[in-house]
Amino acid sequence: MSIISNNLPQTLKPLLLFCRPEDSSVAQKALEFDLPSVYEKADVAVSNSARQYGWLRPLAMKYRVFCGGDFENLVLKLDIYDILLVNPLSLNTLAKLALGIRDSFPSELLFRFAELGKPILLSEAMLPTGDSDLNPHLIKVYKRYWDSVIGGTVSSFNEDNLAEKTVKIIRARFALSKTAAPVSQGRVFITRDDIIAACESLEPLKVPYGSVITDIAREEALARGVSIVFE
Repeated sequence: MSIISNNLPQTLKPLLLFCRPEDSSVAQKALEFDLPSVYEKADVAVSNSARQYGWLRPLAMKYRVFCGGDFENLVLKLDIYDILLVNPLSLNTLAKLALGIRDSFPSELLFRFAELGKPILLSEAMLPTGDSDLNPHLIKVYKRYWDSVIGGTVSSFNEDNLAEKTVKIIRARFALSKTAAPVSQGRVFITRDDIIAACESLEPLKVPYGSVITDIAREEALARGVSIVFE
């Protein structure tokens, strides 16, 4: 897969989260998928069910792996990662994320990463569609879960659009570093454009104390689920 732009300001260091999807063919595709060149070499966190199902060995041949027993050590180094890619995502983990349940390695890792305000991209591969064999009621439930978690620092991806989405995140992050020009007495004005850039970067908007946030910017932040952090 080719990258759509040259001379990008940076690359991203990814942490992959590999869950065991309900369809094993989705896991095989995730294993074979190569990340776009805007990503540095990835590490991968493997869910207990994926490990028990036999996915640990092939993953270890491709990445440095972390399992549930490595959780505390992994948490201590989360700052080195720029983004969390969940591929594949299981419906079980999706439900736990939506409901705020933190009783597994993947769900706790997702919570810790979100707590840092860093981007999380969830694979769309296991999201059930109308022609799925799954009970129609469950399709609606999981669709509701999906809609509830997408927003703020969490977005979705598939193999065809990951490169483009990542380039947008990098560009937006670069734009954020150049925005919010100071005005008189050192104050900063935050506009709607700043909110949009933060949304595209999948990160909270960090602004200095005393910044002036326009009403339109506040409305945009509320609509897009962007957190404004004063520091």
